[in-house]
Amino acid sequence: MSITGNGLHKRSRNKLRLSAKERGTIDMKKALQSFSEGDKVMIQPDPRTQRNIPHRSFFGSNGIVVKKKGKAYTVEVLFGGKPKRVDLLPVHIKRV
Repeated sequence: MSITGNGLHKRSRNKLRLSAKERGTIDMKKALQSFSEGDKVMIQPDPRTQRNIPHRSFFGSNGIVVKKKGKAYTVEVLFGGKPKRVDLLPVHIKRV
């Protein structure tokens, strides 16, 4: 019987790897940043925060902030020609 990893982050080891200088705790400025509706953002997941990390198919994609949901933001991304909505923490978003 072989055990295979079929989790959300399978085959994403290189995409979630940080350099030695970047490892450690997250920058509070990045964690507390705020966005308004209509802001253009890029999805850049931070592996130091595992909570609410997006699927690897959305890594590096650009989108627009649609609304705020508690601490998270809903970002609309074009994926395969169709709009998809992803809920992300501000740690995983970068303003473009």
